[in-house]
Amino acid sequence: MDKRKELLLAVGLNDLEADVYMLLLNEESLTGYKIGKLLHKPTANVYKAIDSLALKGALLLEDKQKGLCKAVPAHDFFATIEAGLIRKTQEAKRTFTPASKAIYDEKSYQIQSLELVLEKCRQMLQHCQKIVVIDIFPQPLAYLLPEIQACVQRGIEVYLQVYEPIVIPGAQVAFPQFYPKVLTYWKSHQLNLITDGKEYVLALFNENMTEVLQATWSRNLYLACMLHKGFSNEYTITKINEITAETNAAEQIAFILEKQSKLSSGQVPGVLELLQRFGLQE
Repeated sequence: MDKRKELLLAVGLNDLEADVYMLLLNEESLTGYKIGKLLHKPTANVYKAIDSLALKGALLLEDKQKGLCKAVPAHDFFATIEAGLIRKTQEAKRTFTPASKAIYDEKSYQIQSLELVLEKCRQMLQHCQKIVVIDIFPQPLAYLLPEIQACVQRGIEVYLQVYEPIVIPGAQVAFPQFYPKVLTYWKSHQLNLITDGKEYVLALFNENMTEVLQATWSRNLYLACMLHKGFSNEYTITKINEITAETNAAEQIAFILEKQSKLSSGQVPGVLELLQRFGLQE
């Protein structure tokens, strides 16, 4: 399918509406009769599509008596759709108010929507209280960079393992020496994010970053703590590998290991809660 038509279907046009709109983008004004002839479609169906497109903001009726219509430029049409969607979602947010009593759910859930995975990650970063550990490929990082930077500005400890060199002021960033091979080997995009040792998303997307291959979200405290420890250990090993050839490597390694002990200690909210829940009670 033509990529343009695929996108028109994705924003709410049906098959015939998409064909009519794409035809008119390349023409001046046409009548429904002429459009039907060019598309080899019944005229009655074409006129229904024209009426629907006009209501959706995709067409202008130049002369209703003569049946002439003209396409709204694509940029303007998509801006109209975007504005309408924002208005509707804002109204929905006001209507569907949160329940007065939140239920803490420690089950694990599979997510199939790319946008929902990213939105979960944004919410987790916005609600993070102390520390976040992230293992992330370049394209997912581009989507979440504003929220990551906002975490840093709020004083959150941010630890990232990335696969292209990047500087994020205030964040602790490590990237493996073999990172080009990782990106070549994995014909996919990885996103692993753990906040406060309490909540996590593990996600794998396809090569074009258009489809979720596997994604899990959970607030399971034990699993979140174990993932926090595992990814923070990987971050630490990566940092140590970065400086092994430097003259003061031993001193730097000692500092990194001291920081790692804090990364796995009760200073992490999830670890502290896990100890309080299941540890030895005095």
